[in-house]
Amino acid sequence: MRVKVAMTNLTRGMYAAEIDGNGEYVIFELLDSSEPEIGDILSHPDFYSMGGETFKNLTQQCNISVFVENVCGAALVRQQLLF
Repeated sequence: MRVKVAMTNLTRGMYAAEIDGNGEYVIFELLDSSEPEIGDILSHPDFYSMGGETFKNLTQQCNISVFVENVCGAALVRQQLLF
C-alpha cells in the first residue's frame, strides 16, 4: 500500500497521509530524524496497523520509524494532528 503525506504538525511531530487516494488518512507520530515532507510517498504493507511501525519513504529512499495513532476521514485530520 502507498500513502501521500498531506499535512503535518511539526511542533508535535505528527503527520497525516492519505491512503491510496481513498479519502482515509493514517495519522502517525515520527520517531525518527528523517522527516517526511508534504507530497512524499510512503509504503507499508498495512497502514491500518496501530503502534510502532517502519514506513519506507519512496521519495527520499529511506526508512522511517513511526508510531501509528489512528486512521480517520478527512473531516477529522486537523483534530487528530492535535492542532
